[in-house]
Amino acid sequence: MPAEHSDDAPALTPEAVAAALAALGSYAYVPTSQDLARDAATVGGEHVLAALLANALYGAAVATAMAAETRMVQRGATAEQVTLARRQVMKAAGAVGPGVVTVLHWQMAQVAGPLYGWSQHKTLGPLGEAMAQAASALVLLLEVTTATGDDDARLADLNDQVRQALRRLEDSHSRLRELLASGDGLARVAEAWRGDQG
Repeated sequence: MPAEHSDDAPALTPEAVAAALAALGSYAYVPTSQDLARDAATVGGEHVLAALLANALYGAAVATAMAAETRMVQRGATAEQVTLARRQVMKAAGAVGPGVVTVLHWQMAQVAGPLYGWSQHKTLGPLGEAMAQAASALVLLLEVTTATGDDDARLADLNDQVRQALRRLEDSHSRLRELLASGDGLARVAEAWRGDQG
């Protein structure tokens, strides 16, 4: 489920997101208004392009944060300083109270997608499936926590999602036991992973 925002919020434009990407140095060539208009027509409209660019901006920001954190730690940052830095994610997202869960749910869905892709690689064995199922379960459980009370119209569906999450966690548990029972399972996974990265 995508994160929900107020209809009163100003529409995000491709130009605004492209400017932010340019500020992060993500473009070898900064697109013109004509470029963006052409891209919007190709992908299905400005609203689609804005979302595509915003996700690209998210990826660029993650890479920037990882590099900055690594440098900070290498220069002797404390655990408290690392925690302070990471708190800025929710702060910048404007997430407070229930909004924190909404952001976490969106972030976890971002994680679950690639993990599902890995689960299709048979060379990764049961570990890929275990990770995908666990991530999918967490996405479901985070959505469950968005329920507003006993009168929430989604409550029946959310109860079903808890059952789905339980089944996926049980499957993940089973896959991990299968991995450990295989003896050389982890070694084979590491070898397969190196091959995929090559």
